[in-house]
Amino acid sequence: MHYRNHRMKAHKFALLLLPVLFSCRQERSRDSTQHEIVEERLRDLTQKLTRLETTDSLDSFLQFYDEHAIVMPEYQLTLHGQEEIKSFYREIFNRQKIVTFHRQTHEFIHMNNTIVEIGVFRKEFRDPKSDTLISLHGKYWMVWQNQPDGRFKIKGESFGFFHSVEHPESLIVSSSKTQPGESDLKLKTDTPFELKAYNALMEKGVRTRDGILRSQFFTKDASVYPFADTTVTGIDRIKPYLIAYSSGGTVTIDSIMCYTYEFETHGEYVLEYDMFKVKWSVPNHSGRTEGKGIRIWKRQEDKSLRLYREIGTHNHLQ
Repeated sequence: MHYRNHRMKAHKFALLLLPVLFSCRQERSRDSTQHEIVEERLRDLTQKLTRLETTDSLDSFLQFYDEHAIVMPEYQLTLHGQEEIKSFYREIFNRQKIVTFHRQTHEFIHMNNTIVEIGVFRKEFRDPKSDTLISLHGKYWMVWQNQPDGRFKIKGESFGFFHSVEHPESLIVSSSKTQPGESDLKLKTDTPFELKAYNALMEKGVRTRDGILRSQFFTKDASVYPFADTTVTGIDRIKPYLIAYSSGGTVTIDSIMCYTYEFETHGEYVLEYDMFKVKWSVPNHSGRTEGKGIRIWKRQEDKSLRLYREIGTHNHLQ
């Protein structure tokens, strides 16, 4: 009798659980369908944006950008806000007579009303002064934000190349400003302790040229989009990549700053716009490097943050 009662209770529990499981599956299915609709819409917007750049339609092009958007192009100092973005692209449009321009989306990362689009591009253009044909092949990130009126705007952008560029100055629009240091940013006091701690550890990893330490920041399925190189995906590839990168040459890191420019928290994700400044030396020579990028941190089961996606770009220093 006891065994039969136990089976009846288990059966009743299973019957009660079925609607919950069914409801969860329905919710996941709805989310998946909604994501697909949004992704198709963003693909269309990206292709429209590409056409507008190809046809030098600057005013229509700029309407895609949020008023306070952050744009981090390769070699160019960070652009923040419509005026700086307009000044940059107006000059770039004048310099580049585009022959072909194609973007292909590789993935979307959904963070509620913020969706990060990651993809690759190929661009061929002629320099009006020299009539030289220039080819660029690289990666791009667009941080789209769903506005209250239902439109999507670009809140953040970064793009770089899979290769070095022979004359990077052709991609730069001169500016009187410099990249801010950590002490220059009002955000400094608001940056979460976690990000400050991780950035401090990154500084240590670079300073001591410890690729193993640097690899410990990443999730197993992370992807890194480094400067002038192809994408590195998965910790089994990221770890040896960072070890080789960190141990190459005879460089001494004299000083380094890794810091947060801006950040947003979206549930299990933290979206960080980061910057760095490095002073280095080799025998009989010294120099400096600085740059910026976008990171997506992901909360793990143990509540720690790990890097899920990262793109890095450099500033061209004269």
